[in-house]
Amino acid sequence: MSDSIKNSHELLAEFIKNGENFISTARSIREADLAKTPIAGEWSAAFVLHHMCDGDLHFATRYLYNLAEDNPEISPFNEDIYPDRINYAKRDPLASLAAIEGIFQAVKNILAIVPEGDWLRTSVHAERGVITLAGIVSIAAGHSKAHANQLRTVIEAL
Repeated sequence: MSDSIKNSHELLAEFIKNGENFISTARSIREADLAKTPIAGEWSAAFVLHHMCDGDLHFATRYLYNLAEDNPEISPFNEDIYPDRINYAKRDPLASLAAIEGIFQAVKNILAIVPEGDWLRTSVHAERGVITLAGIVSIAAGHSKAHANQLRTVIEAL
């Protein structure tokens, strides 16, 4: 097995493990606790879910553009303004969780059949420069892991 196949398989396994871990952690939170902010100055579980939903939507479009177009441009998103501009306080956290689950299943299906060479397809990120599909997926896998840890911190503080 070539290194690129091994690496793409390992990367996909990490992406899946981290996504499933985030979802199972999110599902473990009682609905009545989702909007609670047990740590001053930190996000509630609901805000984390909304952030992940929005982030997963952005990542999904990045994967699709990368696979479908040659060197597509990737626009960064300013996650700091999303809670106010996209109204996290009034959104339904269970709807965001359902979207996360659906996006995850669709993306997992897409990435599972990506030909080996396509993991090296490039996009151009406005801040990061040239990035491969593997690089985008790696960032997303880390994003899921970080926010699963954030949810566990919220759970422990409830």
